Amino acid sequence: MKKLLITSAVCAIGMLATVPAMAKELTYATYTSPKSSNNTKGVEPFMEAVSKRTNGDLTFKFYPGGQIFDARGTLTGIGDELSDSGFLVPQYFPKELSNIGVMPDLLMMNKHEVSAAGAFLETMLFSCPGCAAEMKENNIKMLASHAAAPYNIMCVDEIKSVEDLKGLKFRSAGDALGRATKSWGGVPVSMSSGEIYEGLQRGQLDCAVAPKAWLIIYGLADVVNFIYDLPIGAGVGMGLFTINDDVWEGLERDHKEAILSELPGLLAGAIVDGYGADTANAAKVAAEKGITIAQPPAELVAILNETRKGEAAAVAAKAASRGVENPEALIASYTENLAIWEEATKDILTDRDAYAELLWERIYSRLVADLK
Repeated sequence: MKKLLITSAVCAIGMLATVPAMAKELTYATYTSPKSSNNTKGVEPFMEAVSKRTNGDLTFKFYPGGQIFDARGTLTGIGDELSDSGFLVPQYFPKELSNIGVMPDLLMMNKHEVSAAGAFLETMLFSCPGCAAEMKENNIKMLASHAAAPYNIMCVDEIKSVEDLKGLKFRSAGDALGRATKSWGGVPVSMSSGEIYEGLQRGQLDCAVAPKAWLIIYGLADVVNFIYDLPIGAGVGMGLFTINDDVWEGLERDHKEAILSELPGLLAGAIVDGYGADTANAAKVAAEKGITIAQPPAELVAILNETRKGEAAAVAAKAASRGVENPEALIASYTENLAIWEEATKDILTDRDAYAELLWERIYSRLVADLK
C-alpha cells in the first residue's frame, strides 16, 4: 500500500510538471476610436502577434473608444488597474509625469515622427532616472510610445494673413504648442485629441494645431476647411503601450519577453503604416473635401523660427518650475539621441521592417536582456 501511494505521488508530480501555465488575459483600454490607425495598424496586430507567439497563453481584451476611461483618466485608470494596460499621453499629466514631459515639450526640435519616437524611447528608458521614478510612483510602466507626424495649423475658416490668426482659439496640447500658438497671437485651449472634432464643430475652437494625418485619424476633414502647410514639429511621448506596474511584475518572464519582442512591430505599424500612410493620404482627402492647403506667409515662418531658437531654455525653465532636477542634462541627452536616430533612420522613413529592426536593436533587445 505504501509503495502504491509513493508511486501515485510521483505520477502526480510528473503530471503537474507537464501542465502548462494557465492562460492569462490582459485588458487594454484607449479613448481613441477603434478605427484609428494607431489601433488598426498597431495595437490590434500587436495583440494578435503576442497571442500567436505564446500559443494563446497570453491574450488581450480590447476596449477602444473610451469604454473604460477618457484621455484624462488614463493615468489613474492604468495605475489603479481599471485596465491592465492602455494608451497614455503624458502631456495631460504635467505634474505627475514632469520628467517624462520634458521631452514632448521639445516638440519643435523634431523633424520626423520616425526618428523622434526612437529618440524619446531610448532617452526615457535608459537615460532618465526621474522618468523611471515617476512611473514607479504612479504604478505604471510605459514600454512603447509612438510619435505623431509634424503638426500644422488647421482652421475652420480661411486664413489670409498672420493678422487673421490673432485672437483665434487653438487646440494646443502641451507647453510647446502653447508657446507656438501664443507666438502668432493665438489663444491656446487645452483639449484632448479626441475632443477636437466636437470643439471645432461647436465653435469652442477656431483652429487646431495638429498633424495632417488627423484629417483621417480623428475625422477632422469634416470640420476643417483651411490648413497652413507649416511643420511645427513632430509630437512624441504618446504611450501607446503602457501597463500597470504590478501587473507587469506579476507576468511570467516568457510573457514579458513576448510583449517586448512584439513592441517594435506595434510601433512600426502605428508610425510607418499608420501615421505615414495617413499623412500621405491627407492631401488626397483634403482635395476631395475641398480643404485648402496653403503655404504659410514668410512672416509666420519667421515668427515660428524665432520662437524655436529659445525652446531649449524655455523647456528647461518650465521643467525646473515643476521640480525636475537638472533638466538641462535630460534635454542634452534627448538632443544627442535625436541626432543619432535622425542619422540612423534617414533612409528608412517608410520602411516598416527596417524601422522595427532598429527599434529591436537599440531598445527592446536591451530590455529583454535585462529581464529576470
